[in-house]
Amino acid sequence: MMIFFIGKERVKMETVAQDSSVIVTFFLTSTYKINHISGNLNNVLQLNVEKIITIGMKITDIDWSGIFRVPPNFNEDTQILYTLNSQKILISFLKICEENDLEFIVSMLNISESINILEQNLHIKNAESIDTPIRSEKMKAIYQTINQIAEVNSTVLLLGESGVGKNFIAKKVHRLSNRAHQPFISVNCGAIPEHLIESELFGYEPGAFTGGNRLGKKGLFEAANSGTVFLDEVAELPYSMQSKLLDVLQEKQIRRVGSIESKRIDIRIIAATNKDLFQLVEEKKFREDLFYRLNVVPLFIPPLRERTEEIPELVSVFLEKFNEKYDRNVQFSKQFIDSLTKSKLPGNIRELQNIVERAVVTNSSILKVSQTESKSENVIVVRGMYPLKQAKKIVEEQLIRRAYAEYGSTYKAAAALKVDQSTISKK
Repeated sequence: MMIFFIGKERVKMETVAQDSSVIVTFFLTSTYKINHISGNLNNVLQLNVEKIITIGMKITDIDWSGIFRVPPNFNEDTQILYTLNSQKILISFLKICEENDLEFIVSMLNISESINILEQNLHIKNAESIDTPIRSEKMKAIYQTINQIAEVNSTVLLLGESGVGKNFIAKKVHRLSNRAHQPFISVNCGAIPEHLIESELFGYEPGAFTGGNRLGKKGLFEAANSGTVFLDEVAELPYSMQSKLLDVLQEKQIRRVGSIESKRIDIRIIAATNKDLFQLVEEKKFREDLFYRLNVVPLFIPPLRERTEEIPELVSVFLEKFNEKYDRNVQFSKQFIDSLTKSKLPGNIRELQNIVERAVVTNSSILKVSQTESKSENVIVVRGMYPLKQAKKIVEEQLIRRAYAEYGSTYKAAAALKVDQSTISKK
């Protein structure tokens, strides 16, 4: 464990601070010469500084203008500086007892990356704390398969309707694997504009195109190195990009936009889609060779209507979650839960979760029963008398939630409602 002091505040980074990708330590002699460097300096600063910082240099003689916007002041115990590529670095300067001519320690902690790691760990813990109940034989078989494949690196293809829990299953595979403490990066292939998807996935070199970061950018595949990449809505991947994904799967290497050099990466890929990939292959909209590369371990997640025995416990899990989130103590009647069990729920678990959340927020299960029943009839219901402006807002919210529950993407929901995607995001 390592503890930093900033004024009177303590910044505590436990497991994170031991990660050589986020912290580097300089051991200095009494004359400020660098005797030893512990950690990966390039990774921590997200810059190539091998020609700027070398063993034997005086730390006070280094040209820090090529690294930081403002040079460090080594008369201060702690300080926070920004690198030229906007990484937030906490610098700690400590005098130690003289031992083997070593007198000072300078530590540099990448706060930006540390926060990402902490948020990732918290996200995983939160996902672990809300597990879906397993009651149906179909889901028991799926979980048995997950336990069998988790520790190997085979590519997994998750199939099923929108909202059945493919994202959750992907995270569960990651949590049970030997990559559990490495990054899990989820990519919605249908949400990234086609002209940006290559640079987002593979990154780009400095000056690769106008408007890009002048220092270049690491892609999502590279950022997930040693971890797992979840490609949601993989069927939406542009045809031109499918061959590049095939190269990643076959060669285990990527090449940034604008680069002539390939870089090896170690990632596990889990893909998901609610489309019929066989049909897309027949229609020449999805590459056949990519399909077979992805289809190593296919898992079909059944819709909620085929495992209704799990609905009561799912409702209980979501009710507890949203009561805690909104500081409520809402309880559901057996009649309400029975009505949900009998509902078609075309949006599956996502729709069920939305219904429970709205019921908790409005503290009205009766209202929600009428809404779930009306959904199968394709009717929008507004109960009570409202000013026209407020009623319009209620109807808009219902339509947007319904479209998102059905299509699982703000872009598809926007297309169905014939509005811009930005309108859906703002609502």
